[in-house]
Amino acid sequence: MRRTVQALCHDIRDLADELAAESASLDEKRLTHLSTCRRALSDLLQTTPIPENAGAALDNIPLSQYERMLLCEHDVIWHWEAQGDALTLSSHWQALYHGTPADSLTQWCQTLHPRDRDRVHALCHQAASAQGVSRVECRLRDGQGQWRFIRLRIVGNGAEGQPGLTGVVSDITHERYRDPVTGLGNSELLNQLLEDALADTAGTRHALVKITMVNATLLSESEHFNNTRELETRIADLLADLLPAGRLIALPGFSYALVTPFQCQTALKRFLEPLQQMLGMPLETPTGRVWLSHVVGVVPFDGGCHVGAETLRKRARLTVNNASGTGVGGIHYYSDELYERARRASRGEQLIRAALACDGVLCFLQPIVSVREGGRVVAFEALMRLRDGEEGIALPGAFIEAAESTGLIHQLSQQLIDKALHILVDPAFTDRFGQDFVININLSRHQLKDVMLVDDMMTLIHKHGADPRRVNLEITESAVLAEPAIALRNLVRLREHGISIALDDFGSGYSSLSQLCELPLDCIKIDRRFVMDLEHEPRKRHVMTSVIDLCRRLEFRVVVEGVEECATLRTVCDMGAEQIQGFIYARPMPSQDVLGRLNATLLPMPSQPVSL
Repeated sequence: MRRTVQALCHDIRDLADELAAESASLDEKRLTHLSTCRRALSDLLQTTPIPENAGAALDNIPLSQYERMLLCEHDVIWHWEAQGDALTLSSHWQALYHGTPADSLTQWCQTLHPRDRDRVHALCHQAASAQGVSRVECRLRDGQGQWRFIRLRIVGNGAEGQPGLTGVVSDITHERYRDPVTGLGNSELLNQLLEDALADTAGTRHALVKITMVNATLLSESEHFNNTRELETRIADLLADLLPAGRLIALPGFSYALVTPFQCQTALKRFLEPLQQMLGMPLETPTGRVWLSHVVGVVPFDGGCHVGAETLRKRARLTVNNASGTGVGGIHYYSDELYERARRASRGEQLIRAALACDGVLCFLQPIVSVREGGRVVAFEALMRLRDGEEGIALPGAFIEAAESTGLIHQLSQQLIDKALHILVDPAFTDRFGQDFVININLSRHQLKDVMLVDDMMTLIHKHGADPRRVNLEITESAVLAEPAIALRNLVRLREHGISIALDDFGSGYSSLSQLCELPLDCIKIDRRFVMDLEHEPRKRHVMTSVIDLCRRLEFRVVVEGVEECATLRTVCDMGAEQIQGFIYARPMPSQDVLGRLNATLLPMPSQPVSL
């Protein structure tokens, strides 16, 4: 009998798979054979039950999983009569799916996934009166509460009698829900587990835990492991020994995930502590010990909340990516602040790429005024803005962080410098402001450590025929400290070409005085934080007076930034400041608007004059 069942199941499975692949047509010969198989299987079900131990004799024979599938180890015979809605399943069902067999199609469909029920029910009714074979795949929850993937191949009764179906149910869970290398669950199972948790009672707490082995790719290529598969299997075995195997997921890139319920934050922390301890232990290999560097991201969520599985997975990726940037180890939790930061970074990058593609890098200018020369404009600071199709003009806060993290700051700066240098040789500007006004251009920390900085800068200066002595590059203390040796070499070479260097935001860092001694500087720009409420804070006034006096002794030009009020202007001038930059004279404006709005000599913006 066993061989008969095998032969019948094989024929129905093969014909159904050929039909699904559209590799064969159902001619009369095939239809006749299908009908014979259907009747035979139906007779087997209705007359002689298949013994539970029919395959016991095979248990002592070493067979591969594929060979066992060929021997119908994962198949259940399935017969349904539409009249009376009577369903019959072979006794193998209980052993495979750990539940009492349903006695009707309606009852059986209730064990299917909600998204599959109507589709499968409709297909069965449609196929019951047809002649031929059909195949459908669906998800089924077994008697242990686990989701299984099944493939149902069915043959309709056609014109042979009452409408009905006979066929084979095959378990394809390993094919659809399992990672072939580690044997853990795969991405599709993770989605299912998340959907189940989201469908849980409102208020129940769950967490998506994602674990990424940061250095695993490098380790897999080292002498400690023969191949990537070996390390993947080792890590999977470690995690499976500690975490619930039925809920443990293997993802690409040496990442793993788990969906787990928890009562409170403290309980979740206790649950994850053994994981931290285990991941901190070395792996023993034939060539020595190795340690895994990992990051763990946790996304708590409530059952019944209105988010999707993919949203939760995005949050987990975001949490892990952010954790990787701050250092390995530790457990990091998702937050709305993290999402907002990522959203701003993403939007900033898109702003940058759109600006680079569509000539959207704008050069704004803010004048620097010499109060000693009666308000003459002696320089302009070139400030970057981006054209934003949604809001008009994007300020640096919307894109600078993204520009530096992506490396796009180089391309942005090249375009800004190109436009700023053009202003130096623009006849209209030289007619208005003279032949000696200076352009100040900011350098980022990425540019300052670029070995091609000097060559690129001189190429652009020569392209415009500009005088390098009229170019003043602004740097910050933090930019210098990123790569001090390279930065110092670049600054020395720039000054050798006649370009002057200004230390921007002086006083906002922690090593300003040492930088005054060590860096090749020509100008100091005092940060606006020294200027705010200067006239009301005596300690600030003492510091400002000392700084201005020190810079004069060191023969540095001094520019005081952020001056907005007449009283502040008067105070800094009394202290000996000679050059001022701030709203008191002009706000940053598009370069094309400068000639229409600014004269060569400027007065403070308030209507009343300030005596200097």
